[in-house]
Amino acid sequence: MFGCINRFFFLATVFLTVILASESLGQNITVKDLPPNTKIEKLIDGLDVIWGLELLSEDDALITVKSGKMYYLNFNKRIRMQIDGVPPVSTSGQAGLLDVRLSPDFKNDKQIYFTYAKKIETGDTTALARAQWTFGEAKLKSVRELFFGKTDNGGSVHFGSRIAFDHAGHIFFGIGDRGERNRAQELNWHNGKIIRLKLDGSVPSDNPFVGVKSALPEIYSLGHRNPQGLFYSLKEGKLYNSEHGPRGGDEINEVKRGLNYGWPVITYGREYYGPKIGDGPVKPGMEQPFKVYVPSIAPSSLIKYESGKIKAFTNSFILGALVLEHLNVVSADGEVENRYLQSMSKRIRQVKESPAGHLLFTTDSGEIYRISPL
Repeated sequence: MFGCINRFFFLATVFLTVILASESLGQNITVKDLPPNTKIEKLIDGLDVIWGLELLSEDDALITVKSGKMYYLNFNKRIRMQIDGVPPVSTSGQAGLLDVRLSPDFKNDKQIYFTYAKKIETGDTTALARAQWTFGEAKLKSVRELFFGKTDNGGSVHFGSRIAFDHAGHIFFGIGDRGERNRAQELNWHNGKIIRLKLDGSVPSDNPFVGVKSALPEIYSLGHRNPQGLFYSLKEGKLYNSEHGPRGGDEINEVKRGLNYGWPVITYGREYYGPKIGDGPVKPGMEQPFKVYVPSIAPSSLIKYESGKIKAFTNSFILGALVLEHLNVVSADGEVENRYLQSMSKRIRQVKESPAGHLLFTTDSGEIYRISPL
């Protein structure tokens, strides 16, 4: 799939690939609260916040770093190569280079998609871009911005933004409320929305608010606070998200076309200084979460583990927790929750299931780990 290995090493040398020399990499480490019958190894360290992780194979990956850099990694050969050509990225506060995903047809079209915080006249906003990248090359080509949000805010919080693809040629990604919570309920703003586009960036004609007066046609759902987890299950044909609440009220939702998920009118959270927010947790016409977290765990990513190779994860939702620093695992019916890796004291940023059913996760301290079955 990825061409001649000798060609790769030639290109790697030309573009000053870093060979990672740490002796601790690739070795199993001892963690007392691992999932049953698993082992864990550290694959990489020494970077900034690793926001996005996309796997090309068991050992090859693309990553995004909050500070605005993108890298190719090979875990087995301990290779790290920076990929140039990323557009200018705003990095203040929670802004930065966000998620990265391969095109669903990457084998043929060599396209990747990524989200990032972009500076515009009215402040920073979440943008989506597409570029061509050939395995082994150290620069993006044909970079094209497909979308940037109408959010008009000078603050540096709540950008979203994970990327997901369905089976029918659509791309989804989330935009946070950008600190302007009431706009999450207003269809003339992108704040607090899940966005749905075609792969070329155009608007699908069956988006729920196409033709609605004053509504932005890219909107797929509304009423989200800061959706930093998004996962489309190709097995189920369902879209799920996780999002940060305020003080309490983090959520997992099944996201459906045109529905309102309530923020800030309804929430199970409270203001950071104590008072309640909105009208309480329930209101007709607004969706209830599949799962709610009180107190908050600060969920930064979400997958549904579907391979069954690690029994403790089978058919479960897996989230990375930032504030409570653990791997959060929730059963498919939402009734059972387990918290692993608390002893590591790591802010877990991204989680990803590999082709072989291993679980990889990134941390805000610039590491990638892999959990495998014994």
